[in-house]
This record gives sequence, structure tokens and C-alpha cells, in this order.
Amino acid sequence: MLAFTDLGRHYTQAELAQAKKQKIPIITAWRGERIFVSFVIGPLTNGKIPDIHIDLPDNWNVKIGVVRETSAYIGRGMTWGEIPTGPNKIAPDYVQPLVDLKNVPAPYLNCVATIEVPDDGHSPIPLETTIQAGDEKLPLSILVSRMGNPDIEPSLFSLELWEYPYAVARFYHIPEDQLFGPEHERLTKENLQKYVEMGGQTIATTIVEDPWHHQTYDAYPSLVQWTQTADGFHFDYTNFDRYVQWSLDLGIYQKIKCFSILPWENEIKYRDAQGAWVTEQPAVGSDRWREIWTAFLTDFIQHLDVKNWFDRTYMALDERPIEEMKTVIDFIGQFKNQLGQPLKLSGAVNYQTVAADVLDHYEDISINQSDMGDPHDFKQFVADRHAKGLETTFYNCVGNYPSMFALSEPIETSYLLWYFASLGIDGFLRWALDAWVADPWQSVNHWYWESGDPFLLYPHQDGDDAPYLSPRIMMMEHTLSQIRRWRFMATEEVTRDIRGMKTLTEYLDTLIDTPLPAKTVNEYGATVGVNEKADRQYMRKTVAKIESLVAKMTMDHTSSAI
Repeated sequence: MLAFTDLGRHYTQAELAQAKKQKIPIITAWRGERIFVSFVIGPLTNGKIPDIHIDLPDNWNVKIGVVRETSAYIGRGMTWGEIPTGPNKIAPDYVQPLVDLKNVPAPYLNCVATIEVPDDGHSPIPLETTIQAGDEKLPLSILVSRMGNPDIEPSLFSLELWEYPYAVARFYHIPEDQLFGPEHERLTKENLQKYVEMGGQTIATTIVEDPWHHQTYDAYPSLVQWTQTADGFHFDYTNFDRYVQWSLDLGIYQKIKCFSILPWENEIKYRDAQGAWVTEQPAVGSDRWREIWTAFLTDFIQHLDVKNWFDRTYMALDERPIEEMKTVIDFIGQFKNQLGQPLKLSGAVNYQTVAADVLDHYEDISINQSDMGDPHDFKQFVADRHAKGLETTFYNCVGNYPSMFALSEPIETSYLLWYFASLGIDGFLRWALDAWVADPWQSVNHWYWESGDPFLLYPHQDGDDAPYLSPRIMMMEHTLSQIRRWRFMATEEVTRDIRGMKTLTEYLDTLIDTPLPAKTVNEYGATVGVNEKADRQYMRKTVAKIESLVAKMTMDHTSSAI
């Protein structure tokens, strides 16, 4: 059997066995875009994988992978250091390259073809081709627009994913004395490369030890080394500079976010003159707190000026109490660079937008999806910030539904991105790209969060040179590309009056009147839907409608350009 499947949903072996051959709509793409095609083959004879091939021109890069399963706790971890053992479910959550398979994982293989459309002015006439698996063939049509992805700025809908180079070092056994050396750089850049290919333009850095109080499996030490001697504090920026430069090398350059002047638990750790660790927890706003941060900010700003990074640097705060944020706002304005400019502020906040008088001090703010309040008010809040030249994104994490956990169907990713895009939001933030647990191929359970919450990429096996993508991140990349395409056409004079584009915009404007699906908490502490079956049907139907309108928009534009 050879039949199309849906990248937006999880399949059991029984469901794959029942997949029916169906006509797939024409896939629309822009020049330079990466597209994903999901299909099933099987049952395999004698456990042998047939030759799988897509007949495309030589300059089309095609890679075929197989969706593999890991184990995921159906609840939520609650106690630091204690990984829940179950009950677990199978989570089809990473795509391993077909060439890497050492054995056949199951009778039916859910495959994903990743196709990179060349940016070479390919004719927009539909390209008719086939997927071949052994003797079976499946017809496939791809329509390529004359416009190319290089024409589209990622800022049309931004993406911010926080990176974890110390998790990379632990998983691939980088010795401590080789941290931020050549091998660590190579492995970390593999993950960063995937991020930048999706349009990621923010570098997440640490300026204090474990600013999130070791919430992840691996500690996240400071990229800036602090030492206090008799003559005061001294700061070593070697690792900070190297990590930022790695990102700049790959084209991640718009923002450097520094965590954090308000670390969780307000802990500040540094070495004394003898090299011993010292931990302080000065009250925010106290004399000691001001003394410590005055020393750091004065020195840090001078360093940023020397590196010519000041304009892109943000002091970042993550889910801090509003009174502490007010203290930082008043305090940080005293520190300016050589041109008299103050540092910019960024914040991820988990309370409603009623605090606009505080949030207006933040050039870049991200609101938890559970705390946006009334969607009409939220849409106006975003518009008001736009008028002031301020950015607003949304984020989701533990406790959110719909979400992007290992047991979340990938359609939830697409639905959420479109829903918030329809409210005028500037982009999306997620706290963890690659904060891996001990062995994610076997289990994605974590001591605090829903399974899979800390990462969207999986590590790769020896001999491979790229991380394994989850269906969640594939769906994210696909949807981000479509949203940016829509916004590009909506703002360009030559395309904004295209009928298909206007129809898509009108439909997206209706999403505000349907609230996000209701959530509850299961007996194991995980946030789940009140009626997940109905929710998934609704999200699939909504996204399918959007996909059809995106295809029409692209075809209408292509026809008008001929």
C-alpha cells in the first residue's frame, strides 16, 4: 500500500493499515521554500523497505524520513529531579532519515518527504510527478509560484526559540574543558541551522547562572563568568562572545536576549578570589541588588559597544512579578551606552494585558496564550502597541492547551499559529528548541512539564549531520511560511487586491469569534482538552479551509503574473 497521510495527526499502526488512497490537492510553494509530504507504505514484505523515490528534477533536494516513536508520560512531572515512570503512551514524535534506519520499526511506515524547492525561476505550471515505493506509484502535483521565499522577511511573523548549548554538550559527550570549542560549535550549529532555516532571528543567552533555576534536565550555566575580588566584580565574556558569534555566523542577528536581571529565585552566583562559588539572593531593588547590577550593567554595556552589539541587545525577563518588573524599568534606564542610548527590554509574561502601562516599556513582549484575555481586547492591545512601534508575540508552554507537546497532535501547532496571526500578533516564542532529557529516543518524560515540552528537535545518531525534526516543528515551519506568504501579499501593492488573498483574510477575520478549545487537567496533572476528539476535528477542518485558501491565493497570484 502507498497512500497519503496527514502530517497534522498521529497514527497508530491500525490506522495506517486503513489509510485509503486519496487525491491530494495541488501543493503550492514559493521558490526557495521547503515543503513536507506525508505518506504511508506497507505492509512490508519480509521486513524489507522498498526503494522509495520521488521523480523530481536534479536541482530539487529531496530527503525521505520515517516517523519514529518514543514514550511519553500522559501526565505532568511535579517534583524536581523525579522523572515520572508512567503511565505512558506511544508518541510518534521524531522523523529519522530513511538511510539511517538500522531495522524496520513496524509493518507500516509513516514517511515524510522533505522537498526543497529551488529558487531558480521554475515555471509556475503545476509539476506533475509521482511518489514511488517499489512497484507502487502515487501521483503528486506541485505548483511553484513565481515569487520566492527570499522576497519574504521572517519578521512578517517572527520566530523565537530558546537554544540550549549545554544540553547539546551533555548529549554528545563534549568534555568540560572543550566547551565552546570546535566540536561543540559544530554540533550546536547543527541545531541553530534548523532554527535559522525557519526564520529564527533571536539569540537567547544567559548572563547569570541558571536563570530559570535549573528547570531543564541540564543546568544552563552563565555564558558570562562572574568573579568578585577585593577590587570588585570582574566579568569574562569569552563564552558569551563565542556563542553569539556562532549564531551571527549563521545569520541569526536581529536580537540578542540576555537572561536575566530577574532570574528565578533571584539567585546570583559568582566565584570568589579563591575560585569558590558564592550565592546571593538580594531582594530586588535593595542596595545590594543595585550594587551588583550596577557593576554588571556598566561593564556589559561597554563590552557591547566594543563588539558593536548594543543596538540588538535586550535585557530579557521571563515570567517575573509585575512589581519586580517595575523596579527593573526604573533602574535600567539609568544605564546608557556611549551614544546615550538605554538598553532595550524584552519580557515573556504570564498575566493579562491589563498591565499595558508597564508593558509599554518593553520594546518586545510575549504573552502566554492562556493569559491573553478577551481576544477582541487582545487584538486591540496588539494594534495599540504596533502604533507605538512595539512588538507583541505569543508563547505557549506547560499548562497550555492546545499546545505543542509530544502527545499534542501537530495540527494544534498550525491552528494556534494561524489563530494568533489572525489577531495581528507579530510572531511566536517557544522556550525550548533543544533542552533534551536523558534519552529522548526512548522517553521524553520530564520532572516538571508535560512530555516533550522542552524541545522540538531530537538529537541525531552517530554519522548523521543534522538533528531529527519532530512533526511538530515541521508543521511549525510549514505554517510560518504560509503566514508570511499571506502577510507579504496583503501588504504589497501588486498583490493585496488578488481575490484569493482577500478571501483568505476575510476567513481569518472570523476566527476571533470562536474561542480557543476549552482545557482541563487530567488525573496525572497534565493540561488536556475537555473534548479532544471534537477539538481535533474542528482544528483539522479550520486548518484545511485555510490551506485551501492559501492554495487559491497562490494560484490566483500565479495566474495574474503570467
